[in-house]
Amino acid sequence: MRIQRLKIKNFRQFYGECELEFLSDDSSKITVIHGENGSGKTSLLNAFKWVLYGKTDFDTGEQTILNELALSKISPGEVAELRIELQFEHEGSVYTVLRKLEFKRIGETLAAEPIGKSVPTMSWIDERGKYETAKNPVNRINQLIPEQMHSYFFFNGERIEKLANVSASGEIRDAIKTLMGLEIIDRASDHLGRLVIKDLRKEASETASADYRDLLEKSEKINGEIDQHKLERDTATRSSKGFQTELDAINASYEQIADVKAKAEQRRSLETERATIESELEVLSQARMELVSQTGALAFLSDTVTSVSDVLEECRKKGELPYKIRRTFIDDLLHDERCICGTELSEGSEQRTALEGYRDQVTGEDLEAAFTDVVSNLRAMPRERNRLYAQLAIWSAKESDYNKRLNAISEELDEISSSLGSSDIEDVKRLEERRKELARLQADEQMKIVKANDAIDQLNEEFSKVKKEIEKVESKSQKEDFARQKLEFAEACKSLVDNLHEALAEETRHHLSAKVNDTFQSILRKDFYAEIDRDYTLRIFKNVPGVGKQPVSEKSTGENQVISLSFIASLVNLAKERNKAKTTFFKGGVYPLIMDSPFGALDKEYREKIAQHIPDLADQVIIFASNSQWSKEVDERCRPFIGREYSLVYHAPKSKGREEDTSYVKRTDGPEYTKIEEGYLGH
Repeated sequence: MRIQRLKIKNFRQFYGECELEFLSDDSSKITVIHGENGSGKTSLLNAFKWVLYGKTDFDTGEQTILNELALSKISPGEVAELRIELQFEHEGSVYTVLRKLEFKRIGETLAAEPIGKSVPTMSWIDERGKYETAKNPVNRINQLIPEQMHSYFFFNGERIEKLANVSASGEIRDAIKTLMGLEIIDRASDHLGRLVIKDLRKEASETASADYRDLLEKSEKINGEIDQHKLERDTATRSSKGFQTELDAINASYEQIADVKAKAEQRRSLETERATIESELEVLSQARMELVSQTGALAFLSDTVTSVSDVLEECRKKGELPYKIRRTFIDDLLHDERCICGTELSEGSEQRTALEGYRDQVTGEDLEAAFTDVVSNLRAMPRERNRLYAQLAIWSAKESDYNKRLNAISEELDEISSSLGSSDIEDVKRLEERRKELARLQADEQMKIVKANDAIDQLNEEFSKVKKEIEKVESKSQKEDFARQKLEFAEACKSLVDNLHEALAEETRHHLSAKVNDTFQSILRKDFYAEIDRDYTLRIFKNVPGVGKQPVSEKSTGENQVISLSFIASLVNLAKERNKAKTTFFKGGVYPLIMDSPFGALDKEYREKIAQHIPDLADQVIIFASNSQWSKEVDERCRPFIGREYSLVYHAPKSKGREEDTSYVKRTDGPEYTKIEEGYLGH
């Protein structure tokens, strides 16, 4: 997929008709749109999302997407049109997606209501020149670029670092499922479990003996309870995400209020740190459980090690183990019929008989090898036990430090909340009350998720026990036996499908993790490495001498942004691989990267390193950047690959003390709007 043209009419800051053209080849991979804050960079990013999916991620939703200047030029009751058209090339065909929506002005204020809903149209000209239109454009768009993946290809750099938080693990897992096309397998598993197996259980129950029927009914009941808990978990997850969306909107509202902006930013930083520490505590707990399960017995083997060592030492002193001469050496002498001293060892001779008796006293090589291994392990055990104690002590100290910091963070957050709750600004007080309520509601939903998962685990164990009991019950008739065979076959099929799902997801996680680490290490200046762990969380690790692999707990915003960008670049790359491979499930694709403010939280060195890698991130890269972000170093790295360049000129209402014009800001007497000019005005 290569974007060729974007036409906008009356969308957000953009009044009238505006057009952007994009080049994309090996020497012109990059298009840059320059603009200061508020000029419409994020609006352009959302223009792509709206024309394809009819959605935006503005904090104000879709209520304010019509341009105010266009609205001001019509009378109350009249209609203004919002329209976006996107043209792109994909596998030899040129597609055009058009979405429009009409708004009717209400009263004398600049308020409007949409007339109906926006519906996209889609047409294309294939490589043979044939013109076609899509009967189901929404479905066709999702085939070309799945909606679940759009946030990775069209992303806001100022929020990208959230992917490095443990809370984003679900998003990463969903991205991998979509990338692999695992929804197909999900549907197959659901169909088998919810429909086929349920019907076959009923059929088997009708022909079964009383014992077998009781067990089937019990298993059916357990499965029903599992499905109910899964439904409760999914509902709670959606509710939690909904509460988080509203919390994010409240946080964004705080940051628009000058008097409380600093406190809001401090709270966001503290909450991010808290989430990171809680994640690290979980990793630490898992690592400790693994270490104890593998080597914990060493703590109780002190007396045993001593007694076994004494026995083996006694054997060594007696010359019983290890034996001085190997049996194979004596066998070779007997075969050659000559001793190393030159004495002949002919058959039946006294010398040969003596040597054969000596050979029979020699232990086997397997026993000698076992003796050597046991001695070696016994010698290592005290050292390994001391290492176990040392590692547990390190982790306990770290756990204590983490908990102290969590307590300090909790106190700081309580203080900020109290300060905002008692603010003289009524909007702040109202927002804080709502925020507290949302936090409480979200905590309740999280608890429901935990309880549901625990219940599912217990029920799965109970179901396994019932399955074993069912296997022990013998069939009483041929009909019952046939019904049982069909049920067992369907259950085996579902198990196979579920295992396939898990294997494909795990394979992709490993592959994607390696790609993320390669990109991450090529950019980061520290000796860290990155991976996607088993919980699908993006993590940064380091090797500590004498300790080994340790998570990096204190990550900068820049490091989070680098690992998140590495993940997105790796997704784009893997999708391209899938496209070439023509896999059975997800066909992949060659996708562009559209990045809003990718350099915002980075220092000079990181900006330069990321800029150096941008041409390699995707076949087409579109960047929205302010002058402060588009530094000299970034420009020098990207300039050889830039095919098109635009500047957003913001026409702002005149205000007292601010009437001067600049390259990017022009003063106007009417409502604000933005014009798109070709070239880079910052030169």
